[in-house]
Amino acid sequence: MQLGARIESCARPQIHKLARRSRMLPIAALSGDGSSDAHRRKAEARAWINAWRARTGLAPMTSSSVSITGILPPPSAAAAASTGATGGFGSDIGEYIKLLTGLGTLYALDMAIKKAFTSAHITFPSALGGMFGVVALLLAVGESTASKFLAFYTPTLNWIAKWLPLFYVASLVTLPLALKGIAGSELLKIMVILGAGMAGTLLFTAQVTVFIREVVRTENKEIAKAKPASPFLPSHFVAWGAVAVASLAATAVAGAGSSLGAQMALPFGLAATVGGYLLGNAVPKNLQGLLHPVVVTAIVANAGAALHGTVYGVGYDTALKMYYSKGQGLLGAGDFLMAFLGCVIVSFGFRIYQQRETLRRHAPEILGATFLSALFSFYSTAFAAKLLVLNSDLARALIPRSVTVALALPIATQLDAPLSITAAAVLLQGLLGANFGPNLMTAVGIKDTIARGLAAAGTAGGLGTASLTSKEPEALPFCALSYSLVGILSTFLAATPIVRNSLIAIVG
Repeated sequence: MQLGARIESCARPQIHKLARRSRMLPIAALSGDGSSDAHRRKAEARAWINAWRARTGLAPMTSSSVSITGILPPPSAAAAASTGATGGFGSDIGEYIKLLTGLGTLYALDMAIKKAFTSAHITFPSALGGMFGVVALLLAVGESTASKFLAFYTPTLNWIAKWLPLFYVASLVTLPLALKGIAGSELLKIMVILGAGMAGTLLFTAQVTVFIREVVRTENKEIAKAKPASPFLPSHFVAWGAVAVASLAATAVAGAGSSLGAQMALPFGLAATVGGYLLGNAVPKNLQGLLHPVVVTAIVANAGAALHGTVYGVGYDTALKMYYSKGQGLLGAGDFLMAFLGCVIVSFGFRIYQQRETLRRHAPEILGATFLSALFSFYSTAFAAKLLVLNSDLARALIPRSVTVALALPIATQLDAPLSITAAAVLLQGLLGANFGPNLMTAVGIKDTIARGLAAAGTAGGLGTASLTSKEPEALPFCALSYSLVGILSTFLAATPIVRNSLIAIVG
């Protein structure tokens, strides 16, 4: 009955809208004989069709749609819609089962690939290998079977798209730990290099994408806008707020240093992180250029970790380590979320497959732009560090600033740079790109979906991807390819003696 009421509430606005519009149309346009009964029956038919289309995620009929040929659902769908009040609940349960099963199988696949890579001593990130493996599998099984896979995983893919930033913020929450020990003057130079480098790499990558497209004369077909994720409900705030209050209260009652208090760090940290994301999405759109939901999430989660630490009786640094212990203590909220990052990246393979024709058509600009972006990022960083007379160790650590952490650390090793500074630089670059990147591209007139996706991810990695695709989900395939290809090509460049030696010579 609840679902029936939901369908009715969904259809009611369409009925009123159509009723208003029908008064504006000539009767002859709706009825051959102009009779009021025919007019009413056709208005009712349109209202019923729009209720069905709303339920199935389709756009409503426009006021100019007179003929309904090809718009009515097939008989099986009509039967399902007419019995929605009785059968819809089971359909919703089926969607949740698909969601959980899909997420579980992706997690298991990620774990299996990670184990295989470890056994084979492969240093390439296993999640990226899994992503490309999914694309290869879907191409190999053929369109019919691939469509069945996509239909099964659609609830999981939509859920991941809705909550994507949550899986990238753990390292941002604990970023203050990574920055400790850097002198204030050097940190200022680092921020100048990363800020200017973010803007320069972002705009360079976007512009070179369009330039290559024009040179090779690729046909540019408009990419359909993806359906936005369903809005967050008041029940989300209530539920996660209740978890936060209950877990913090349990910590306070158990007392400082108690085992129960330590265990409550996980649920409270999750509630703070999810609550931060909900609050971030509630920020007015005109302010999200300064306070992007990803940044708000990290700030709230960081404050939440500090609050729990105060109640539990530990300092700020220890509280952050409890939030994201990295295997050095009890499972924290950051550890829990990061455990799913691999399967999230693997799932990007489905999105890449869905845009395979577009990607094939735009292959020259994708490959060319990511290669030139990696090269530009390397050398612009080296020259900027030399110009600001940055300490040579710190300068070498900044060079792979646009590369995902998993590949940036091996590059830093080849450059004999401190790994902790490289990890912090990648996170800072991601933070800047996530918060300012999309609006910066919009401000300079970059509206092309492919250019925006390649630039955002090629500059700010996973955080840039999460930031852009939270508002522009249609850019996800291009983001996924960009940050994987930029990482791969950067690794190749750093392993090339002439490139590595020239970078070291520039920074000293």
